Amino acid sequence: MRTSTVKPALTRKRGKRVVENAEYASFARRILRAYARRVAAGDVEALRSLVLLPSDVDAITRTAVRGLREFGYSWSEIADRLGVSRQAAQMRYADRADRARLDRRLVDVGLAVTVATLVAVFADHHPGSPRAEICPGCGYPYPAGVRYADCPSIAAVRPVLYRRRGEDQRAIARLTPDQRADLYDRKAVRALRWPQPASPPRRDAQSLFPLTPGGSR
Repeated sequence: MRTSTVKPALTRKRGKRVVENAEYASFARRILRAYARRVAAGDVEALRSLVLLPSDVDAITRTAVRGLREFGYSWSEIADRLGVSRQAAQMRYADRADRARLDRRLVDVGLAVTVATLVAVFADHHPGSPRAEICPGCGYPYPAGVRYADCPSIAAVRPVLYRRRGEDQRAIARLTPDQRADLYDRKAVRALRWPQPASPPRRDAQSLFPLTPGGSR
């Protein structure tokens, strides 16, 4: 039998090199600069495709944001990295199907939800003062001229959090004065007893929380 003359080091499989996202971004910027130089060298027709790149970047940013949302990142965390407000990030990058959807923190934990989670969801979806035009947490558009209107997540959380407010006073203390006043505002709760003119939340969450204060489970 003939002995192979190929050096083992040349046939050994190399480990896959891990490329960090920062390196990917740097590579993409170099490609764009190189493309601009090629166009600048006299290819005037290429301006048509060059000018379309911003819309491509916007589209891939939407893809990235969608993935981050599915991964579990909140709109507040995404907006902070984009350098915009939570509402601005929601309005620009949220899918229409994602708007007015019940908060995944409620869906994922179901009946095991803690008061701390209820407080976090209530705070993230609270309309603020002065009241925003859309929910800062899910993008639900508040009906014009309606003083009391909750997005589906607030509508689900409000009665549960109010009933369980004594279980974790430390968590309740994280609410701002405006948010606590809203939680304890019984006039608002009574006004919200009829169904809201909102898109219905997903079916898989309806058995976990009443959709409106006073509603059935």
